[in-house]
Amino acid sequence: MLDEGCAPRGWILRITRGWALLGGVLTMGLALMTAGSAVSNLLIGKPFAADYELVKHVIAIAIFMFLPYCQITGANVSVDIFTERMGPRKKAAMAVLSSVLALAFAVLMLVQMYGGLQSYLKYREVTPVLNLPLWTAFPPILLSLALLALAACATLMAQLRAVRSPHDDGTSA
Repeated sequence: MLDEGCAPRGWILRITRGWALLGGVLTMGLALMTAGSAVSNLLIGKPFAADYELVKHVIAIAIFMFLPYCQITGANVSVDIFTERMGPRKKAAMAVLSSVLALAFAVLMLVQMYGGLQSYLKYREVTPVLNLPLWTAFPPILLSLALLALAACATLMAQLRAVRSPHDDGTSA
């Protein structure tokens, strides 16, 4: 995990933490709405209109909101069985590779999602019940991907320093 002491990494960590917390608030709101809809359906036989639409729309946004924080804190899924016998420098090199892949993913997705936004702005597609424009999901997703790219850059820089670190004893099992 990156510490908050270094200015650029610190502010990236604080921003991504706040962004992820906002994603958690959105997710909790969806859970409450879904529960309310289920209760409404049980009590009066009528769920909330378009609850399914909102869940699909908002959960996509929330999922992307968690990605930058997972990257900056090293909370992404890893398979330790491959690295458990590696020395510290080799583990650091693997971490560098994972940050490079995260950065490549973020940039690729940012470009593709921006193209998707342009398409939805041009053709004005909306959800069937609420008539919610589909393009409205794209700005927060694009921000999330930009934050993911920033987080990947920050972790990459920290991990490159770790690869060059003299703390490696040169042994590996």
